Amino acid sequence: MNIQKLNVFISLVETRKMTDTAKLLGLSTPTVSFHIKSLEDDYGIKLFRTNAGGYRLTDAGEMFYHYAKQLSQTNRALEKSVADYKNGEKGAIKLGASGVPAQLFMPELIHQLAERYPGIKVSLDVKTAPDIERRLLSQELDCGLVMETGNHEPDLIYEPITSDKIVLAFSKTHPFNGKTALAENDLSNQILLVHRLSSSTGHFSKSWLHENRLRIEMIQLDSVSTIIKMLSYGKAVALISKRLIEKDDHLSYIELQNQDLERQIRFVYHRHLWMSGPFQYFKELVLRLKEEVVDDK
Repeated sequence: MNIQKLNVFISLVETRKMTDTAKLLGLSTPTVSFHIKSLEDDYGIKLFRTNAGGYRLTDAGEMFYHYAKQLSQTNRALEKSVADYKNGEKGAIKLGASGVPAQLFMPELIHQLAERYPGIKVSLDVKTAPDIERRLLSQELDCGLVMETGNHEPDLIYEPITSDKIVLAFSKTHPFNGKTALAENDLSNQILLVHRLSSSTGHFSKSWLHENRLRIEMIQLDSVSTIIKMLSYGKAVALISKRLIEKDDHLSYIELQNQDLERQIRFVYHRHLWMSGPFQYFKELVLRLKEEVVDDK
């Protein structure tokens, strides 16, 4: 179905004059006549009869006009909806984040995105970094902020934003408070809290424990906020993001001498993703984080 032909037909029905339709649509009179003749040939029916009063519909033309009007209105609604989607007035953006970036950056980023595009639906899926990467690969999510996992999927684009370090954290009421380094047996009687081992933090923690041949009681938790809460009781220590706890007045930490505990926070998205207006704006916000980090150094 040629929408332009339908619009010419509808205009001629409503103006009843070929010259008025041509002027209204910015076409020549022969072009209008060509489109009407083409419609009649396409469907094998006579749409108009002419008289001194202009173009009037035949019975077949009346039926055709009824449906043509509906199609034209539906097409206008479709075009407006597509334009709204592109402009961010409607639609949705599905974000993902692993635990640390979710807490550090997502609240402010989502706030700014919603301020700019109040008409779109924003969702955030917080899972481990490998889970987020898998969902980005299948394009169930539009983009994500994750801790590096050591993986590099060829269909995903990874843009480094900043770095973070895993530190040994504890309450300021804990016996470790005031220490700048650990003795060989300091951890032997401790309860160690770690984010679940399938997360990037858990993965790095497990590697560090193995390298240092440490066997201590370990509790895995799904929630970073729960780990921080449990630290406040002063009965446990945790391997956790330095960025998350360095400004907490109730907590202290020791930086461990291991380069493997330094990792990047990355902005990740599928290389074949269609970049809507909201996505492009969100990307700009994320890249500003990178600039702010550089400025702070």
